[in-house]
Amino acid sequence: MRLNNAFTAVVKTWYPCVCKAARAGIFLSCVVLFLASCSMPTKQQNSTTTPTSSGNPLTTPSPSLLTQQYQFTAQDSGRTLIYTITSRFGIILSAQQYPKKQLQVSCIPAGVLGSISNIPAVAPPLYAVRYEGVKPGTCIIKDGNFHLTVIIVPLSS
Repeated sequence: MRLNNAFTAVVKTWYPCVCKAARAGIFLSCVVLFLASCSMPTKQQNSTTTPTSSGNPLTTPSPSLLTQQYQFTAQDSGRTLIYTITSRFGIILSAQQYPKKQLQVSCIPAGVLGSISNIPAVAPPLYAVRYEGVKPGTCIIKDGNFHLTVIIVPLSS
């Protein structure tokens, strides 16, 4: 019994200290992990970050992620296109299904796309429009149930 009483006395003396030390160690480990994660910026694979004049970062995807097609029709509706500034692309639609007067281009920020006047000749009832990426941003080109999302990114350096 005497050994048991000695063991109980040691446990009663050291147990509170050990528990406090363990809690403090766990807390400090969590604080260190939190601070370390806050100080290391994340970076997407295959991209570089480019600041804009507004201070919001835009990423330039690797060339393999950029859209390699430059002419679109109604069958391409719903696609998301990614181009760099100065890239040009065209859309050919049926004036009967998608009247040119109803074609809407909405961009954030304004002025992301510029309209190109030298468009290819197409036989009626088709019509063609062309655009060029002017500055980084996102646009939606819509006419009825046709829509394309166009993302313009900065030229990679």
